[in-house]
Amino acid sequence: MAFLRLAEARSLACKFESCGPNVVLYSPVYVDAPEKVNVGERVSLAPFVHIWGMGGVYIGNRVMIGSHTAITSLTHDHRETRMQDTLIKSPVVIEDDVWIGAHVIIMPGVTIGRGAVIGAGAVVTKDVAPSSIVVGVPATLLKMRDVFECDEAESPVVSDFALANRRSSPRARRSRSPDHPDIGI
Repeated sequence: MAFLRLAEARSLACKFESCGPNVVLYSPVYVDAPEKVNVGERVSLAPFVHIWGMGGVYIGNRVMIGSHTAITSLTHDHRETRMQDTLIKSPVVIEDDVWIGAHVIIMPGVTIGRGAVIGAGAVVTKDVAPSSIVVGVPATLLKMRDVFECDEAESPVVSDFALANRRSSPRARRSRSPDHPDIGI
């Protein structure tokens, strides 16, 4: 695997809304709207990761994202005649200590809980509970992890987002009126 050239990696990291130390980006990585993407510390993005960040993407600390993973915070309204003219934004939150396998698709409005594992090839359409292992299309619970509490601090990126949005679910915030609900979730 090839790291992004140092200059490319720094350039991309500088475009993120926030980016912690020790973030590893493998080439190529594509991020649309990086100014809406928040990345914690010690995060690893494998080759061919695609992130569509216009609706907001929050990645906590110590997160590993496998190759060919797609994370999207955008969708279209299938009920409209001209779907291409619609754009629904809904943030994706990936909490601390998450492992996302290769070829995973994460849909808009999803929150992946702390310590979760997403199996390779899964399509995540709903929230994932902390410490759970999910697999399949759509992603379903395989089992819960036997884990102990980590002494490391929770990511301020995810904590700040959770505090700011405590009273409304991430799915309630969108760029269109409330009568156009999220789809594919």
